[in-house]
Amino acid sequence: MTASEAAYEPWRPHIGRYIVLFGLSAIWLLPVVLLGTTSLKTQPQVYDATRIFPWPLAWENYKLVLFESFPFARFVFNSIVVAIASVAGDVLSSAFIAYGFAQLRFPGRRIMFLLMIATMMFPFAVRMIPLFLIFKELDWINTWYPLIAPSFFGTHAFFIFLFHQFFLGMPKSLMEAARIDGANELQIWWRIVMPLSKPVVAVVAVLAFEQSWSDFMSPLLYLNDSKMYTLPMGLYSLISGDDVASNWHLVMAATVTMILPVVAVFIVAQRYFVRGVTASGIKG
Repeated sequence: MTASEAAYEPWRPHIGRYIVLFGLSAIWLLPVVLLGTTSLKTQPQVYDATRIFPWPLAWENYKLVLFESFPFARFVFNSIVVAIASVAGDVLSSAFIAYGFAQLRFPGRRIMFLLMIATMMFPFAVRMIPLFLIFKELDWINTWYPLIAPSFFGTHAFFIFLFHQFFLGMPKSLMEAARIDGANELQIWWRIVMPLSKPVVAVVAVLAFEQSWSDFMSPLLYLNDSKMYTLPMGLYSLISGDDVASNWHLVMAATVTMILPVVAVFIVAQRYFVRGVTASGIKG
């Protein structure tokens, strides 16, 4: 057996699997490739069916989107404020509620936890009108409060479930030792449990950031003033313009720019994210 045949040998039993995986990956990546290539095309190239890849590259599309076509910086600032506040609310409220379910014992705990998990079955469309009426009565329409405030009340059952599963795996001797030393439950949660929960905090933070950053329906419902728009609404205003047919290359450039912060957050938190997903029992 030659050296090349020996190197090929371990791959032979799995060739069919790799072909299927490569084909599925190519299908999944096709929209992403079209997104990236269209963002670098000129307007005539967008409607040229024979041209798949752009040349010359129209980097000026990004300049137009970022600085000239619409107030991109303002939409980014609005999205950052809303996303950071939402992430803080989701992490703190979900961890606090999950600690109670995982580490404390009280009557009806299991039933309450099951009811909380059951709320994941209700889509946003079911809660949309009641929430709008509530926020209207609170005079919160056309403010960021409807986008941020629910996060501080543990409204995301899935995040609570992730923290709950992680907390169940923590050694109870740590909490018992702290109670013997006189710490109350709030001190145990903040000073012992949370510092040891970086992996699951990273998971929830990344998911909450992605959810808030890309949320379109909530800003569409609650925001009327374009100065309050977040990035998805800003992008929608670019799409819904009168000359939308001539702006697809700019729309794609804006979309690529909108995706980049989410990718950056995932790369930064990747190490903790993988550990958190494993520790909280989520399977891919």
